[in-house]
Amino acid sequence: MGTEIETALMVKGMFKLPLRGLKGFLNPVLTLMNVPMTFPTSLESVSV
Repeated sequence: MGTEIETALMVKGMFKLPLRGLKGFLNPVLTLMNVPMTFPTSLESVSV
């Protein structure tokens, strides 16, 4: 689970997205890349 959170936070920092926007952006991108990873639900409760 740590890899998913680190990846999500890295992408969040690169694109300066809010968490809600990050979820909408990241899941389709990972699906298109055929990466077996989804947006971690535990990250939604983290305030960064």
